[in-house]
Parts: sequence; structure tokens; C-alpha cells
Amino acid sequence: MNFRGPMVAGMVLAIAISGVYAAEPLKSGPEVGSKKISPFHPLNVTGSAAGKPQCLV
Repeated sequence: MNFRGPMVAGMVLAIAISGVYAAEPLKSGPEVGSKKISPFHPLNVTGSAAGKPQCLV
């Protein structure tokens, strides 16, 4: 039996409905004037500095 058509239609319907019922609009990044949550501490996992925090830039 071929269930691909109804399955795709159901997935498209579910995605369309979920967009309508989103709790709040999406936001990108912190709000203007807000404080930083925490600093960024990179941790190397490969190379000569593996396991050590070190900025690669």
C-alpha cells in the first residue's frame, strides 16, 4: 500500500497549523539594553590544545 501521499499531506497540515498556534513571535538575539547572560569560554577538543580553554582567533 502507498501511504506517502496522505502522510505528506498530514505533515504539511501539521506544519501549517503549528505556525498559526505559535506562542509568541520569534526573536533573534538579546533585547536592546539587556545584560549579557554569561561570557563565552571556548574549549578545544582537538589539536595541541585539546582539553584547554583557548580562543582560536
